Amino acid sequence: MSKIGKKQIIIPEGVEIEIDSNLVKIKGPKGEFEFKVDENFKIEKEDNILKVIPKKLDKKTKALWGTMRTLLNNKIIGVKEGFKVSLILEGLGYTAEKIGEKELAFKLGYSHPVKIEIPEGIDVVIEKTKEGFLITCIGIDKEKVGQFASQIRSLKPRDSYKLKGFRYQDEFVKPKPIKKSIGK
Repeated sequence: MSKIGKKQIIIPEGVEIEIDSNLVKIKGPKGEFEFKVDENFKIEKEDNILKVIPKKLDKKTKALWGTMRTLLNNKIIGVKEGFKVSLILEGLGYTAEKIGEKELAFKLGYSHPVKIEIPEGIDVVIEKTKEGFLITCIGIDKEKVGQFASQIRSLKPRDSYKLKGFRYQDEFVKPKPIKKSIGK
């Protein structure tokens, strides 16, 4: 039995849910989703409470039960409040700017600017701070927001020697001492 899978999902005010066999339609103030539930599960709605119930308990359904419940809960939270992931770009001469609504351009110490396209359904806000540039990815789909933030971070992950590059806002990278060569 899954501890997470057994938990009920409370539907917040302003969110409408329609269940059509294995398809769950979720509408909220920020947007709407269609979520396809695995055929081994059924969704029950009572008043403003959702339950994910396995049709039969076997090895596969036990493994997926908590995942199905969490994915459905994330979709509900997304249409109600949304998700955001913040990155910090640090380094002398490193810059970030938004070109139009669909593209970001970074100067990361290469001979050319690095451009990356913003996926549909995600908004990016760039602010200049004392530390460097604060890049905030905002959207209703937790997977897409996290994946895009990870894609940006992979362009130039923070170096633990020079402390340059991208890091998550709540991430701490322990600085390492600079290696010194012993002269003869």
